[in-house]
Amino acid sequence: MKQVDTHAHIFNADVPVVEGARYRPAQSASVESYVQHLDQYGFDYGVLIQPSFLGYDNSQMLAAIAAYPDRLKGIAVVPVDSELAALQSLKEQGIVGVRLNLFGKDIPDLRQAEWQLFLNHLTQLDWQLELHCPPSYLVVMMPALQDFSGPIVLDHFARVDPEKSVEDPDYQTVLKHLDPSRYWVKVSAFYRLGSGKAAMENAEKAFKLLLAHGMEDRLVWGSDWPHTQHEEQVSYNSNVEFLQSMVQDPILKQKILSQNALSLFRLEA
Repeated sequence: MKQVDTHAHIFNADVPVVEGARYRPAQSASVESYVQHLDQYGFDYGVLIQPSFLGYDNSQMLAAIAAYPDRLKGIAVVPVDSELAALQSLKEQGIVGVRLNLFGKDIPDLRQAEWQLFLNHLTQLDWQLELHCPPSYLVVMMPALQDFSGPIVLDHFARVDPEKSVEDPDYQTVLKHLDPSRYWVKVSAFYRLGSGKAAMENAEKAFKLLLAHGMEDRLVWGSDWPHTQHEEQVSYNSNVEFLQSMVQDPILKQKILSQNALSLFRLEA
C-alpha cells in the first residue's frame, strides 16, 4: 500500500520573505531534492505546506505541484477575505486545504462573520483546515469550530508546550475536545516540542495520550522537511528513525504512514 509524507516545505532562499517573518531561510529547499527524499524512503506521495515566511504567495508551492502533479498536493495560506473563485482556482492546482499558522499572532475570533464565510468556503471546496498553534490557542478555537464539518488537522502533536509537557491543563483540554470523527493529528516534528531528549519524551507521551483518546485512525506522519530552524540538528532520516522507535506496532505504523493519510488526502491507494 502506498505511503504519504504529509508535511514538507519547498522554497527558494533568494525570494524575499514577508515583513515580520520569524525565520529567513539560508538555503533553498527544492522540489527535486524533496522528491529524491520521497523516493529514497519509499513514499509515493508528499504534501507541501506553505511556509509562513512566504505569506500568501503560494506560487512556489503551486509550481512544485505542477512539476509532480501525480505525487504532490498542497496546503495553502490565504487571506480570510479570499473569494471563493480564487480558492477554487487553487483547488484546481492541487491545493486541498488551508493552514493557519498562528505562532506570533493573535487568536482569531472564528465566530466573526468574515471567518464564518471563510469556513463556509472551505466546506464548499471540501477542504481541510490545518491549525499550527499552541494548546492555549486550540482550547479557544476548537469550540468555535464545532459547526465546521470539514477535517481539522492539528500540526506537530498539537504542539505540546515544551515546558509544561502533556500535563499542561490546556493540552489536557485539547485532548478532551478531540473528536476522532472530525480531527486529525500529525505526529511530526518532535524536535519542536523541546530540546534534546525532552523533545522525544514529550512526543512519546503525547503519542500515547492521542492513542488513549481514540485517535489511532486519525494520526498521520510528516517529515517536516527541510526542518526549518532545526536543519543542523535533524534530518529526514532521523525523523523516520524516531517514528520507527515511537511506533512499535507494525499495523499501527502502516495506518499512520499509509491508510490514514491516504484517507485524509483522498489519494489513490
